[in-house]
Amino acid sequence: MAGLHHLTLTVSDLDASLDWYARVLGFRVVGRAEVDGMRKALMHRPDAFSLSFVEHDRTAGGDRFDERRIGLDHVSFGLPDLDALHAWIAMLDRHDVTHSQVTAATWGSVVSFRDPDGIALEFYTR
Repeated sequence: MAGLHHLTLTVSDLDASLDWYARVLGFRVVGRAEVDGMRKALMHRPDAFSLSFVEHDRTAGGDRFDERRIGLDHVSFGLPDLDALHAWIAMLDRHDVTHSQVTAATWGSVVSFRDPDGIALEFYTR
């Protein structure tokens, strides 16, 4: 394998998610498509992997992400050091994104937060 190509997240509102991931995390849209009742988009950052989003025509209305279900538990963005972690905390604060405190984790330090659908995200120092 040559690494992670992309990770796809099911979202309730594609446009709202694209706006949030662009505004808060600095991803940019590199492609969009509508296929078989699905609206899809691919976002990228040069220093990260690509994220893909899909809004299904039958996504359960009012549903929220729950990491206790089979499937995705969370998405972790790797950071080089604590300085970078604190810079991202400042960015989350500027966008009024609720987040945890810096926590000593198994392999580094971590800050957890959630996207508009409640998908669990974190910044993790390497």
